[in-house]
Order: sequence, then C-alpha cells, then structure tokens
Amino acid sequence: MSYDTPLGPVPEEYADLAALARTLSLSDTHLDSPPDDLWPAIQHRVAAGEQAHMNRPLAPVDTAANRFAPRRMYVALSAAAAIVAAIVGLVAFASGDNGLPGTRVEQLALTNKGLESAGAGSYATATLVRIDNGSYALDIDTSDLPSVPESFLELWIIDKTISGMYSLGPLHGNGRYLLPEHVDPVSFPIVDVSIEPTDGKPAHSGKSILRGQLAA
Repeated sequence: MSYDTPLGPVPEEYADLAALARTLSLSDTHLDSPPDDLWPAIQHRVAAGEQAHMNRPLAPVDTAANRFAPRRMYVALSAAAAIVAAIVGLVAFASGDNGLPGTRVEQLALTNKGLESAGAGSYATATLVRIDNGSYALDIDTSDLPSVPESFLELWIIDKTISGMYSLGPLHGNGRYLLPEHVDPVSFPIVDVSIEPTDGKPAHSGKSILRGQLAA
C-alpha cells in the first residue's frame, strides 16, 4: 500500500513522515539569513589559507633514492675515513721511526739455527736504536716469515739466562718496536721471534723460529 503526497505516492512505511510533512507550513521551513559579515569572513579565511599553502616550501619527494641517499653518503664517507686512517697507520708503522729520531747502536742477524722448523726459510735483522728521549727500540726487517694459521708471531727480548723476558708485541713485519722505558738492552740482549697460539696466555710458547743476541 502507498499514500499520495504532493510529491507523489510514498510507501506505507513512510506514511507517518508524509503526514508530518503535511502539517508543516512554509514558515516552518524558512531558514534564517546569515549575518552580513559571514560570507566576507569566509572568503577572507579561504584566501588566507590558499596564500599560506602557496608560500609553504614544497616537501621533497619521498622516494627510496632520497631516503637512502644520506645513508649512502655517510657510509661512503665513513669507509673513506677508515681507509685513510688505515693507510696512515701502516705508513707510520712501516716508516720505523714512530715520530721519534734515534741513533743506531747495533745491528744483528736473527736466524733459525737450532729452532722450530716452521721458520727454516725465515730470516730477519734487528737494529738496536737509542731514541732521543733515552729509551730504546728495535728496527726489524724480516724476510720469508712463515704463515701461522690460528696462531701469530710475537717479538721478545730475553735476558742472558733465559729466565726473564719482555714481549714487544705481535710481529707485524718490518717496523720499529719500542722496548719498555725501564728496560736496558744490555740486560736483555736476546731478540726472539716465536709462534704463539691464540689461547690468551701471555707466556712464551717455547716455539721460537728466529733468534739473535746483541753484543752490547
């Protein structure tokens, strides 16, 4: 069933709304006029908003390239800095003076005679240098050092009775190795190179491959 209205028939379920609509007069549906300044105010706000939007700097396009460009530059600069630092460090080590001038005292040969067969083809010279600050150093020049997987080579100075010794650190090849400031090479004249396991134990392994003795 449907009901007729001025706008045409409506379904039964809307009959109550249709009846209510017939009771309303034109005055009941009249809208009050807006204040005279409302529209100019709206226009002003809209214009101000558009101008602000036009003056706002454009945000960069968020592409994958833009997001990762700063990171790539940072990584590249970091890698370059690391390479430069490594080169500077190697040059300083290989130069053999560590920035400290010194006077050559004595040179000796380090040989494998009577020692571990792993160093049978190895040879080195050690030059004792007295540095201007009063301390001593050994300038080491090596040849044909053996490869020692899972181990490393270590440089030592040892006393005449082979009961006391000092490590000068891992032997990285040619360069200058400083003696402890309080050590007199006359009391520790034996220069020794050993193969050391990476077991964290600071004691000499007993596996020497090169050795020589200062005459001083």
